Amino acid sequence: MASRPTRTPLDRSRTVATGAARAARTLVRAARRDPATPADPWSPGTALQPTVRRAGSLLALTMIGFLVLGVLVPLAILLGIGVASGSDVAGWLLGLLLLLLVAFGMWAFGRARTLTRPAPITLDAAAPPEEWTLLETFRQHERRLPTPARPALQSAVQATREALRVTAGGTLTRDAFDARQAAREDLPELLMAWQSGPRRPEDLTRELEVIETRMRQVTRAQAAGQDRETQARARYLRDKYAPGDSSDD
Repeated sequence: MASRPTRTPLDRSRTVATGAARAARTLVRAARRDPATPADPWSPGTALQPTVRRAGSLLALTMIGFLVLGVLVPLAILLGIGVASGSDVAGWLLGLLLLLLVAFGMWAFGRARTLTRPAPITLDAAAPPEEWTLLETFRQHERRLPTPARPALQSAVQATREALRVTAGGTLTRDAFDARQAAREDLPELLMAWQSGPRRPEDLTRELEVIETRMRQVTRAQAAGQDRETQARARYLRDKYAPGDSSDD
């Protein structure tokens, strides 16, 4: 029976170094990920997602720091002994090692500052101003409401967002006024009032459904108006450029 090859200390060192290099590459990739850019700021739980990703990146950064210090500090001690023994080569290597430690410290400090900054709220540049207020209200209250009322909040917020978008840029009609009022005052005041006093989740759900119903009416009315405008424009062009065409819509 063939005997297993004996591993020398050099082989063990190479194995440890290879494993450490792989771990370092994995941790660096994890620490480089930007945890402050949510994919969809309107998704439920989005306010918590950046915090979780930041915690993971900070943990990866801490592990990188321990790994680097665990390798470089003992090496610096050995080189310091060599310098004390009068070795010029050890002195040059020690200086290079100190530069590497300073560079790593600057990188880790900059990355830690980035990870501890507040997560930005990202919206389309063309979003109406009321949409920022609506998103802030949603992110502030989504985790504070009881679980049964959260789907109603999500639906009411989505309906209000669509109503804001379809009425943006036009004249201040009743529909546009109601959409802006819902985003600026009605939803924030409703949620603040619910949290200020003991109330049943069913009551809050019903009130949120009232707002959602009105906002969906606004969206449908705007869509119907756009359809009428499209048909009128097509009829005008047909009558102007093809008067002999008697086909109807």
